[in-house]
Amino acid sequence: METVLITHNGTLHRDDGRSSRAPGNEMQDILACLSDRARLDADFSLRSFFALVARHPEIKRMSPFLVTAEHDAAACPEQGCTTPDFTELVFAKTVELTGAPGEPEMNVFTTFRGVLPDGDTPAKTGEIRFHRLDALLDMPVRLGRLRHVVFGDRTSMLECDTTFSLFEIIEGIAWELGFQGGSQQCSLRR
Repeated sequence: METVLITHNGTLHRDDGRSSRAPGNEMQDILACLSDRARLDADFSLRSFFALVARHPEIKRMSPFLVTAEHDAAACPEQGCTTPDFTELVFAKTVELTGAPGEPEMNVFTTFRGVLPDGDTPAKTGEIRFHRLDALLDMPVRLGRLRHVVFGDRTSMLECDTTFSLFEIIEGIAWELGFQGGSQQCSLRR
């Protein structure tokens, strides 16, 4: 599987183990690499995500939430958009087996949440939807791990490394941004 690097300025580069940012290594056709494994630059932020959207406007067709979110992000200050409520934002994946007793069902979904600064290990996370973009754009973003939950037993869930496709990252972040400004009274929980 090919790997693509998403840089802090929103460019895509083929990640071939050598210098990913070498001239000629920038990907121009984002649609051709949506199924590729993605890696984030060390200084990737939510602002970097919107730079990717600006460079490749065709991805706005993937989610109706991206147009509004991009407009809101453009209205934010050019720097300093952080919150002390989180140390970073993490994009993760969950595989959940449910339905026992009875017919088992497997659900796979992604999450995009803020890591709370309480120092616990494993890190606790909180919903980002209650924070405006002007408090999130410059927060560092990293790819998290896969959580495997069996029959709702979150006390003995398994966590392991995983990979994410470029499509999963774009769609997952766009989905979460669709809930920006939501009410704390109406909180969906898993």
